[in-house]
Amino acid sequence: MQRIRKWKNILIGTVGVLLVGCASANNQSDPGPESTMTLDSISFGVGPYFPTPNENRQQFEPFFDALAAELDLPGDVTVTEDWIGISEALRSGTLDVAWLGPWGYVLAHHNDPSLEAIATVKYQDEPVYYSVLIARADAPFDTLEEAIALSQQGEKLKLSLADVGSTSGWLIPQAEFKRRNLDPEAVFDYSEGASHAAQVIGVSTGQIDIASDYNRNLDVMIAEGRIQADEIKIIWQSEPLPNDPIVVRGNFPEAYKKQLQQKLVNLTPAEAAALLPENYTGFVASDGSNYQPIEAAGLALEVLE
Repeated sequence: MQRIRKWKNILIGTVGVLLVGCASANNQSDPGPESTMTLDSISFGVGPYFPTPNENRQQFEPFFDALAAELDLPGDVTVTEDWIGISEALRSGTLDVAWLGPWGYVLAHHNDPSLEAIATVKYQDEPVYYSVLIARADAPFDTLEEAIALSQQGEKLKLSLADVGSTSGWLIPQAEFKRRNLDPEAVFDYSEGASHAAQVIGVSTGQIDIASDYNRNLDVMIAEGRIQADEIKIIWQSEPLPNDPIVVRGNFPEAYKKQLQQKLVNLTPAEAAALLPENYTGFVASDGSNYQPIEAAGLALEVLE
């Protein structure tokens, strides 16, 4: 698949540049053993979970402010507009702590193993979610198999995947097509790179026939009235995927890391309701091993080496 090879080259190139920069910075300002380090402030980051940066900030800033207060440090929050940007900011040391997508974490950790996942968020009390492919409710197919057959027999259906840094919107659907020995660029009128909100709107308005998304985003779009539940249908759903991790940069002070993890896993239902976006109900501890299925998908697509 040409696009997969293209993105692999882009990711490798970006990683190479950042690693050189980070190595120089670390050599110039090595603060010594992480157990003895202290922080004057803390920088948090989050990716594009909601349709606009302003919405993202409104949804996540109270949570990060509470974490900064727990550590008795001044904090700031960076909101990025793409999934790759947030993971690269963490790897470069621009951020101390980030709420990453699973694929963003795997990409970043693969190239910088010093990054550590310390917790996985729970959604409706579960630490997992699902990648989905959606279509309009009145589409003349109900399953991915039927959509593939229809697209191969006549005019190609329009398939849109999300940006390359998205777990549910790009990686997992691509891995599913790989499992089926199908090239989506050959079978469909293919495009990629849209936000998850744009994916759903594109299907509901008939601009595209099939789009990738994830169950959590569908819940938000329906709850906010952006679409009606009966406008779309799910034609394919993945196996359970680990929810988003909270990740700390390399050489993050051990004492702060333990304090953060303890606060996350001990978040009460009342605190979760007050600080987190709707339906996010807390965290479970993680050491990163629960993201192995995401890494396996990246290896299968040869995006990771």
